Amino acid sequence: MGVISLLRGPYLVLITGREVVGSIGSSTVYRASEIRVVKAAAESRVLSGTDAFDEATYLRLLDSALAVSSFYFSYDMDLTSSLERQQQKRQGVGSNAALYKTANDEFFFNKYLAEPLIAIAASSPSASAFVLPVIHGFFECRQVMVRGTAFNYVLVTRRGRKRQGTRYFSRGADEEGNVSNFAETEQIVDFAAPNASSTNPDLAGTQMSYVQVRGSIPVDWAQIINMRYVPKLNVAVDESRERFNKHMTRLISMYNDVVAVNLVNKAKYEKPMGDAFAKLSQEFKSPHYHYTHFDFHKECGKMRWSRIGLLLDELAGFTAKFGYFKIKHDPRALSQAGEPLQLQVGVVRSNCMDCLDRTNVFQSELARVVLVKQLRDVGVFTDADAIANFTSMRSMLNNVWADNADAVSCAYSGTGALKTDFTRTGQRTKAGALKDGRNSVERYIRGNFLDGERQDTIDLLLGTFKATPGVPSPFVDDQTIESKTLVGAVYVCLFMLAYAFFYPRGGHWFCLSNFVFTASWVLVLALVAGTVMKSHTAELLNWPKLTAYPYRPAIMRANSAISLPVLDRLLSSPAAKASLRNDEIKKSWPTDKKLA
Repeated sequence: MGVISLLRGPYLVLITGREVVGSIGSSTVYRASEIRVVKAAAESRVLSGTDAFDEATYLRLLDSALAVSSFYFSYDMDLTSSLERQQQKRQGVGSNAALYKTANDEFFFNKYLAEPLIAIAASSPSASAFVLPVIHGFFECRQVMVRGTAFNYVLVTRRGRKRQGTRYFSRGADEEGNVSNFAETEQIVDFAAPNASSTNPDLAGTQMSYVQVRGSIPVDWAQIINMRYVPKLNVAVDESRERFNKHMTRLISMYNDVVAVNLVNKAKYEKPMGDAFAKLSQEFKSPHYHYTHFDFHKECGKMRWSRIGLLLDELAGFTAKFGYFKIKHDPRALSQAGEPLQLQVGVVRSNCMDCLDRTNVFQSELARVVLVKQLRDVGVFTDADAIANFTSMRSMLNNVWADNADAVSCAYSGTGALKTDFTRTGQRTKAGALKDGRNSVERYIRGNFLDGERQDTIDLLLGTFKATPGVPSPFVDDQTIESKTLVGAVYVCLFMLAYAFFYPRGGHWFCLSNFVFTASWVLVLALVAGTVMKSHTAELLNWPKLTAYPYRPAIMRANSAISLPVLDRLLSSPAAKASLRNDEIKKSWPTDKKLA
C-alpha cells in the first residue's frame, strides 16, 4: 500500500494476504485479507519514555485502521474509476499508463501512503509496479441467469479520502468543498465477464454501468456530542456559501449534471439542515444543478415503504435524461479498449443526516429502476418483465445492496446499517426494528465513548495527522482529579447496588432495610450522575487527540470557585506543586485569624 513515517522512521504498509472477490470484464478484483506494518530500515531514532509510548500508540492505531475487510484492488484495472471514467482516461493518456497515473484522486484511498513510492517512480519508472491504487468501501460480484442469458452483476462503492472520519467527528464540508462520508456507488451489468453467455451474439463483450453518489450536506455544520442521545446541532449557513459552491462545482465537473436529493426531516431537529441546504441550493445559480427535498420519515413512516415510489416518479425525467454508460468490447480482446455506445451525463446525489440508512434505501430502489431499463434495452427483459418476477435475482439484489449498506455504515458509524430488513426482504419487519434499536444504542455508545480514537486511526492512515519527532505528545491525560473521582464514585455506587441485588439485606429484595439501602445508593448515583452531566461531560467523552476538534468544549473544574491549595499540592502534578509557594498557601489559608 505504501510507506508511512512515524517517530522511529519509515514503515512499509504491506498487503500480505488477498482473496479473489470477483471480476470486471477480464480483470480480477481482490480484497486485502491481511495488511502488515513493517519497519523499513534500521532505526533512525532510538526512542524512550514518552516517545516510545507514543510510537507504540501510533502503531496500534495504524493496525486498527488496517484491520478492516474493506480494501480492494486490481493489478490490471483502475478500480478507483468508474467504467466511463476509465474510458475517458484511456483516451487521454493511453491504455499502457501506470495505474496510479490514471487513478481518481478522490478515491485513491492509499494516496498518502503511496506518495513516497510515486516520487521514486517519477525518476525510476520501474518502481511504478510497486504503486497499487487501493479503494476503501465495498465490492461484490454475482452471476445472474435470466432465460439462458448469463451475466455478472457487480456493485462497487468507493469511499472518498479527502474528508473521512467517524459519524460525529466528521460532518459537512471543509473549506475546499470536500464533504464527509462522500462515496461513489457503481452498478455494473457485465456481459464481458469470462462466465457470461448469451444466445444473442450482440451482447458478448457489452458492459453497462450506472453511478450514484452520496455525501454529507455541504454546509459548515456539526453534531457536538454531549452524552445525550441527541447531540447538539450547530449550523453556520452564512459561512457555508463558498464551501457549498466549491462542492457542487466539483461535482458538476465530474458528472456534468447533478440532482441533489435531500432526505432529512422537514420538521423539528433536522429542519435547520433542510433549510440550509434549500437556501444555498436556491442561491447556487447553475443550469446543471437541481435540488429536491423528500421527507423520508414523514412520507414512508408507519411501514409505508412503497411511498419511496413517489420520489422515484419525481426523478423519472432526470433518470431518463442522464441515462447510463454502455460500452462494447471485442469479445476476442476484452483487455483492449472498447467502443462507448452511450454515456451517463448526470448523477443523483443523495443524503440524509448520516448518508447511511435512508440514503441506502433510496439508492437501492433507484438502482433497481435503472437495472430494469438496462436489461430491457438489451433485450434480456421484455417490457412486461420486472425484477419481482425473478425470485433468485430479486433475492440477490436485496442481499448485495444490504451488504453494501452495512459496509458503508460500519466504516462511518461503527455499526451495521438501519432499515436493512427492508433492503433484504422488501418490507419492514418487527425483528428488523428491534435490530435497528440495538444498532442505535451501539451507535450512541460508540459516538460518545469510542469514536474519538477511531477518528485518530483514520487521521493517521490518511495523513491528516503526521507524527513529528520533537513535538509534545498528543496522548496526554486531560481528565481532572474531580472527573476521575466522580467516575470512581459511579463504580462504587454500581457495586453497592449489585451487592444489594445479589445479597439483599433482610434476606429478600423487598425488605425495608434493603429498600432503604438500595434507595440511598440510587440517590447517591443520581447526584453523581447529575454532577457529571452538569460539569464534567466534556472530560469523560472520547475526543480525537491527533487533530484539533473545533467544537470540543473547554475542560472545567467542578470546584473552580473553591481554592484549596493544600489539596492541590497533594494531588496536582510536580509542576503544579512547584508553583505553590508557602506564602501563597498562607495567603489562601491564613492561620493567624482566630475563630469567632
